Amino acid sequence: MKSLAWLRSPAAASSPRLLAAQLALLDGNVGTSLRASALAAWLTAAAFLYALDDRRVMAWAAWVTLLCALGCVLHHRLPRPDGPDGASTAHRYRSVMGWLCLGLGGSWGVLPLCFVDPARPASLHIVVGVMAGLSSAGLVVFAPVWRLAQLFWLSCMLPLIWAMLRWQDPVMTALGIGGVLYLVVMALYARHTGVAVTRALALRLDNEDLVRRLQEQSQQAQAAREQAERAQQKAEEADRAKTLFLASASHDLRQPLHAAGLFLGSLERSGLNARQALLLEHAQASNAAASDMLNTLLDFSKVETGMVQPQPRSFALQALFHKLERELAPWAADKGLNLRMRDTTLVPFADPGLVELIVRNLLLNAIRYTEHGGVLLAARRRAGQAVIEVWGTGMGIPPESHELIFRAFQQLGNPQRDRRNGLGLGLAIVRGLAQAMGGKVSLRSRPGRGTVFRVALPMGLKRPQEVDAVPEAAADLRGLRVLLIEDDEGVRQAMHDLMGIWGVHCEVVGSIEAALQCLSQATPDVVLADYRLRQGQTGVEAVAAVRAQLGWSVPAVLVTGDTAAERRHDAQSHGLALLHKPVPAGLLQSLLRDLSQAGARIKPGSVPG
Repeated sequence: MKSLAWLRSPAAASSPRLLAAQLALLDGNVGTSLRASALAAWLTAAAFLYALDDRRVMAWAAWVTLLCALGCVLHHRLPRPDGPDGASTAHRYRSVMGWLCLGLGGSWGVLPLCFVDPARPASLHIVVGVMAGLSSAGLVVFAPVWRLAQLFWLSCMLPLIWAMLRWQDPVMTALGIGGVLYLVVMALYARHTGVAVTRALALRLDNEDLVRRLQEQSQQAQAAREQAERAQQKAEEADRAKTLFLASASHDLRQPLHAAGLFLGSLERSGLNARQALLLEHAQASNAAASDMLNTLLDFSKVETGMVQPQPRSFALQALFHKLERELAPWAADKGLNLRMRDTTLVPFADPGLVELIVRNLLLNAIRYTEHGGVLLAARRRAGQAVIEVWGTGMGIPPESHELIFRAFQQLGNPQRDRRNGLGLGLAIVRGLAQAMGGKVSLRSRPGRGTVFRVALPMGLKRPQEVDAVPEAAADLRGLRVLLIEDDEGVRQAMHDLMGIWGVHCEVVGSIEAALQCLSQATPDVVLADYRLRQGQTGVEAVAAVRAQLGWSVPAVLVTGDTAAERRHDAQSHGLALLHKPVPAGLLQSLLRDLSQAGARIKPGSVPG
């Protein structure tokens, strides 16, 4: 059986789609081939009638015509192999075509058996010529499906070969052997043609599958891209909502805390007894803790959302160190600690506001976790960088926790989650801000001996001409004239009361128009303006309008709950001092003192001292 394996159709093991494609090539020639076969039968009958005067062949031609007509009807009724259901009906189509080939080929095979007469050589000539033409035509018609070609040729040619061999005439025998060789050669040629057609069809189907997969992948990629765009749009909307929330939180949450701090500052100077003073102290501590936690949460949110946009420049560290020492030394002293600052001439290239936030967080951490000894703030040049160091003689940090403490909401030595010790966000903010400026935070610690945190920043290109003046003694604010532009009633009342206790003449207005009207009655020494005013107005616009009407740059303070870098740049570009809500009463008092002295030097008509 293995020796006959080559007789099998190349489509025998092919897929239904490939078989359907082969039959589709055959299908286009079936109708024409059947009509041509009927015509060839009548031409053969006419040849017999003209050359041999044999009318019997007319019945044979009628039979072939009837068979061709039946084949045309069947072909018309069969589902097309190239239709939507072609793959599922391919075997049925091939089976019907197989029976039709067998019947038609057998009908032509009857011709030599019944009508070839050795005594009439013309009959042989007619039949051999017709059969040779049919074989050639069959090669063209049935090449796509080799099994059908086998059925047609064998049923057509074998009777002719048998007729030639049975007459035992040397000439006929030679023609019979030649017919066998012709049949073998045609079969081999047809097989190679069928294999080539099958491969071409398989390649076409593979290409179609590849195109289909590429189209599906393209559609999937398009769907994924659209989904990604929708997700990005949602993320952008969420980011805008988060930004809006942070801005609203900065203003709306800080506003009541700011007012509460001012009211508590006024209450502190209202002659309280010991019990009331103690309660006030607790209230101020709670308000300060709430303010600290709010500031910390908002700062952390900005770091996490990438809203921090550093604006680096060269600046001297000495002024910053003095400022933080003055601000935090009293708190350290309350704990019995010594906060020391080592003078420095280093000039880093970084955002001064962010560096201040970093160092303040490190100092607060050091003071919070140091029970005895002291805290040291210093800076040194190392490997071409300005390295800020905060030393503390606290409990120290074990090596396995060196990375843990930089994670959000992680605290050591606070298992009770006492919020008076903070939220555990300070170091996370420090690392995030340092990375935003291209800096690096590191630490070295020995449990029981203390810890040093280091922040490495790029060195500045030049040293600014800055003089860190020695703080002047507190000045009396009595008689100072302040114009307060604030649209929140609670803050206005609290600020007015506090200013009254300090002896400051405070004119309170809620809009730019009202502020300009006040200028005709008195000229302020200092302007305090909230950043966000009603009807879309801003404190920057209000100060600019006041200065324009006065004709000189009156000292002014911009007060805001928005800690975005844009507010700091707005203040710097317009020559304004900047305070973030909630503003401690002591800080406000100190700033008013400084501004009043600066204003006295630049006020028109003043005599230089």
